[in-house]
Amino acid sequence: MVPKKKFLYLPHASQEDSCPFEEPALAFAEPAVRFPCPCCGYRTFPVPQEEALAFICPVCYWENDVFAPGEDTPSDENRGMTLKQGRENYQKWGAVRKDLVNCARPPRLEELP
Repeated sequence: MVPKKKFLYLPHASQEDSCPFEEPALAFAEPAVRFPCPCCGYRTFPVPQEEALAFICPVCYWENDVFAPGEDTPSDENRGMTLKQGRENYQKWGAVRKDLVNCARPPRLEELP
């Protein structure tokens, strides 16, 4: 009898259990100067907003869009949401989208504006 081939599968994840967008552990030192997120205003960006290509703020989960210059310009990185809408949502829910509330974290003392 030929033994059956064993297949290894990845475990199934549930959004209720954990956040799929958790912050990665940094293998390098944190920058001494942090820059404010355009949405929540906390200093979470490691580089100026103009250089933070696709950086996601861990406090509000706004994905920085260097190509959307205005508050009322739809952002492709944020599913067409404008920066103004993102700010309103952050004030209402604590994240730019309701489904990201469990992923967002409170700001740290060093990130306060």
